[in-house]
Amino acid sequence: MRRPLSVTWLSILVFVLGLMEWTRAATLFTRRSLLVELDLSLSLPYAIVSAVGWGGVLLAAAVGLWRLAGWGRWLTLAAVTGSQAQAWLDRVLFARSDYSQLSTGFALGVTLIVLALTWGILRRPAVKKRFREER
Repeated sequence: MRRPLSVTWLSILVFVLGLMEWTRAATLFTRRSLLVELDLSLSLPYAIVSAVGWGGVLLAAAVGLWRLAGWGRWLTLAAVTGSQAQAWLDRVLFARSDYSQLSTGFALGVTLIVLALTWGILRRPAVKKRFREER
């Protein structure tokens, strides 16, 4: 049975989000000596571990979506929502730079688009039915 085109594109989006998290973790790790000197309010080990963790979960969710696995649908809903929620929690608790404050509107817009696409696609009855049939 064919995968719906919307699920294909969503799985690619979730895959890219996972890769972006791993890229963030790698960047934080390779530049840790500089970042430690900056006296950031966010703990560097926390930031690296959370980026690695969310990257892995998002990549697993993308694979589940690609294969139309029932667990992939639920993992995607949880992973995308959870990673976005943690990003906003970190932003509220730790962001102090002028750039962080200036980019809040853009970040909110991107978050709303990602959540709307994810939930909108995966909650459609035709898509939900396709996942049930593939179990």
